[in-house]
Amino acid sequence: MKKKQMRLSRTAVFSLFSLIGIATCVASPPKVIIDTDFNTIFDDGQVLIMASQLYAEGTIDLLGFTIPSGNEWRDQGVSDCLKAVERMGIENRVKVYVGSQYPILHDYNDYLYEQLLFGPPIDYVGAYSAPQSNPKHLVPPPDGFATHTRPAKTDAVDFIIDTIHRYPHEVTILEIAPPTNLALAFRKDPTIIPLIKQIVTMAGQIFVPGNAYRGNAEFNWWFDPEATQIVLRAAVPHFVIPLDCTNNVPLTQTVFNQIVDHQPQTIVEKLYAQAFGPTVAPGTFIYDTNALAYFVHPEFATDTRGIWIDIHKTFDANYGKSIPYTSDPFPTIGLLQESNVIFAINTTAFYAFYVDLLTRPVPVKFVHPPPADDLDD
Repeated sequence: MKKKQMRLSRTAVFSLFSLIGIATCVASPPKVIIDTDFNTIFDDGQVLIMASQLYAEGTIDLLGFTIPSGNEWRDQGVSDCLKAVERMGIENRVKVYVGSQYPILHDYNDYLYEQLLFGPPIDYVGAYSAPQSNPKHLVPPPDGFATHTRPAKTDAVDFIIDTIHRYPHEVTILEIAPPTNLALAFRKDPTIIPLIKQIVTMAGQIFVPGNAYRGNAEFNWWFDPEATQIVLRAAVPHFVIPLDCTNNVPLTQTVFNQIVDHQPQTIVEKLYAQAFGPTVAPGTFIYDTNALAYFVHPEFATDTRGIWIDIHKTFDANYGKSIPYTSDPFPTIGLLQESNVIFAINTTAFYAFYVDLLTRPVPVKFVHPPPADDLDD
């Protein structure tokens, strides 16, 4: 009788552990690689701050940051990102991976040629505002360069490939940069394409004007249209947050005040105040933070439509402009992939999410210290 009870008890214990294992698996936070043309405190920098807090609380599993050129030349972006992970206190857990210095096809001289053909810029051009700087002459963030954090030894493209193979069907790519790194990864190892869980990207303009160069195209896709086409045509679930959405989610004076007036003030709020000043001008946007919010809270979306998107690659005034279709223009060959395009989000919910994460303690406070990752030393 006692032996039977013992067997039942052991069975119960094994069942309990099985249930715990299942629950742990279900509760495992979503894995994400953030591909970012980094800046210290504008939208890409804010995404790092917010993602660091979400990682510390166990909401996401932040696998790494991969850096191409875009807002800044790659080396400046890497330098600023190294300081940012150090500032947030995640440098021993989350690495920074060096990505592509140039778009797939064009470089700074091509941009100068573009000006000869179509005129000087009237909108944002990011890194192209000046020639590539000498890596020895990088500009430090206001609180100085990273003191002890160095880039990962693996480059960004190989890191993306290795990580997708390591966690098949589990990894989201949060694409908030020109997608050069991702396109190069697809070309180097196309077997990763069906293994990606999803791509969530802030980029493109569907039915509104652009915000880059002459105002026709959105910046991330204008900077590297060739890479954009490679990524958009890949058979991966795509979720796109374009200017049609982000133009309606500005940084308001009320939100700005909530952040800079928060007490006790952290280095994040100090940098934020320095960057945006005592007033917020009309047209101040926080683009990429919308993509992070959607990744974590897809329920924030209030208007989502299926759009087939291609990209204008002819080197003319529309270079880099999105070409949207409301139905598949090539149904017999499957050339384009349908993207889930988010045209609007719940701004009340978004702003609460945004302010909360930007006003938490810095460095981050880990709820459960995550295990060290041995993918790259």
